[in-house]
Amino acid sequence: MNRSHRFIERVAALAAAALCMNVFLISAESSAQVFPPRQPQPSAPAPRPPTQMPGQAAMPPQAGALTRSIPLTAILGDPTKSFIQLTNMRSPFDTNFALGRGLTGRITLEKYTHEAGNGQKVFVHVTGVSNPPMVTLEGPEMRYQFLFPIIQFKTYYKDYSGEGDTALSDLVAEKVMVDVFLTPTIDQRRLPTYHSVRIAVIGAVKEADKCTHFFDMIFPVNICKIGAEYFKQIQPALENGMREVLLQPPTRMQFEQQIYQFIRAELLSKAGINPMSPAQVEILQGEFRGADYVVSYQPR
Repeated sequence: MNRSHRFIERVAALAAAALCMNVFLISAESSAQVFPPRQPQPSAPAPRPPTQMPGQAAMPPQAGALTRSIPLTAILGDPTKSFIQLTNMRSPFDTNFALGRGLTGRITLEKYTHEAGNGQKVFVHVTGVSNPPMVTLEGPEMRYQFLFPIIQFKTYYKDYSGEGDTALSDLVAEKVMVDVFLTPTIDQRRLPTYHSVRIAVIGAVKEADKCTHFFDMIFPVNICKIGAEYFKQIQPALENGMREVLLQPPTRMQFEQQIYQFIRAELLSKAGINPMSPAQVEILQGEFRGADYVVSYQPR
């Protein structure tokens, strides 16, 4: 009876152990089941720095900057006050001119001396004043076109007495043209100045009713020829003299000082500031566009 009882207990224990093993295998299969791998999620792109467009300024304009366009004719000054005066009756240093702000000067223009065949001398002086110029833009150059309605050539024979004055015919040149070309540019301070100067004199002396006068019966003096020769001397003297004066450092310095005062007053007025105040202007950028000076600036 005891053997039978122990056999039954052993069978029950084996059955319980088998059941536990079966449950363990099922659980292991469930935990070992393989699923398809997850696809990696795309990461958010890192922010890119802003790029500069072609032709775009590297830095934005400064806050508060103002822009102003000033015509070159206004910068140079009132053209109705411009003139060229030829005169050397009293002194060879009396010939003078004025083109605009600071563009003034004197030219040495000597009288003409001709020695006649009888040993006597003929003296010729010149006098004339131009009209105010016509001012136009010729490509990159500013053109001043001066017209002399009449230039008089005063003649003297032997001396400056009344007899010497009436001994020869006086001469005239009509509608003589003097062209002055200025090329504007910007200096190191970004202010207007001029780069080069060209000058041309066009005209001729009008022949007198009587060109040839005889002295001591056999010594002729052709006053028309003398006048034409003198005008040929005046042309380069006027061209070179004006150009040399305009290109001299003192003239350029005088011009640039007056231009700065004019530009400062214009820019302060545009900004609503009294030019008589101690305020100054800082030129940020300046350039010529055609005949206009375009400037970006800030009052200080």
